[in-house]
Amino acid sequence: MTTQNIAQPAQPVNTWLDCDPGHDDAVALLLALYLKESISLVGISTVNGNAPLLKTHNNASQLLALYRAPTSIPLHRGFAHPLEKADLPPPVSIHGDSGLDGVKNLPPINHPVVRKWHDQHGTEGATVVEAFKNMVESRLNEDGSVRETVSMVITGPCTNVAAFKRKYPELYESGVIDRAVVMGGAFDVPQWTPYAEFNIATDPDALAELLTSRKVPVVLAPLNLTHQAIFDEDTHGQLLSPGTSWQEGEPLPEPKSEFRESLSTMLTFFRQAYIDQFGFTEGPPLHDPLCVLHLARPDLLPGRWAHLTVDTSDTKRNGETRARFFSPEGTFDEWEARERFLASDDRGPVSNCFVMETLDRPAFMQVLLECVNRAEKVIANTPL
Repeated sequence: MTTQNIAQPAQPVNTWLDCDPGHDDAVALLLALYLKESISLVGISTVNGNAPLLKTHNNASQLLALYRAPTSIPLHRGFAHPLEKADLPPPVSIHGDSGLDGVKNLPPINHPVVRKWHDQHGTEGATVVEAFKNMVESRLNEDGSVRETVSMVITGPCTNVAAFKRKYPELYESGVIDRAVVMGGAFDVPQWTPYAEFNIATDPDALAELLTSRKVPVVLAPLNLTHQAIFDEDTHGQLLSPGTSWQEGEPLPEPKSEFRESLSTMLTFFRQAYIDQFGFTEGPPLHDPLCVLHLARPDLLPGRWAHLTVDTSDTKRNGETRARFFSPEGTFDEWEARERFLASDDRGPVSNCFVMETLDRPAFMQVLLECVNRAEKVIANTPL
């Protein structure tokens, strides 16, 4: 596999990443930082999910230091519990006790650079809702018109963004937030519970809240899509040592740098977890990065517009997602359903969600490897 230049959009997409790191969240963060010609990362927030909030916030702080992220990007602490439901136990069998087990060379939590990220907006309490408020208000003109838009990428439970929508519904629907790209849900594939994918099962009321909007569509990356994003051994070999001619059955090459070793150990832990938990022998699925990829390269992720609902009952179907599809397969902006979504009518269910369905996996892996190359160069020239 070889890398190639990444196609540049007309201008970078303003993006806020709401995450619960998490091994695949870590890869999503890498793409959000290093797809600079496509993504302008305006903020990051953490939430309870793959681990308790205390740990996901630690993990985000360590990753931002590892990746040498610009310190101008704010990191805000989000919610430690779902909007309404009781806590769902974290998936220790997938991400380990810390939420990011197995990663070598992570800067320790007491490192001054990590602490600067961690304590940027205080040491306790959720600051995310007011951060979203400021983010939206700063992009509105005095007459209420929109100066620029922001896309929300949600790779964990939707708690933080839904809490903002509940407190400031007029700001959520002001036109500044143009979409909420959510990793979650599934249709007729094995899930965390018999009926529900983990992110949605953790806080189904939060996704239900976002789906009530008639101005901010949800873009969904369900398991049906993300299970196509397999990080296989060939890609692993290229991540460790670009240009290596690796053959199946041979040992993987040695990493060219500590940074590549960090990513390799991260994804090796994730791979073994997916073998043990789900029997994925070809490699782990990289769920969360596809939400970032949608903004950078929507052509790689076609799908269909649909009316999406989520079960919020106190039954075994809690968190189940169901979709009524309207359109032929295409990209987010191609079909008239976007206009149907934005219109006001009472003729019954209308589109509230664009469900991504297929992935150009080789092209995605090229994007990932190019981001690794870019990050490695920055890290080599930016000591902590």
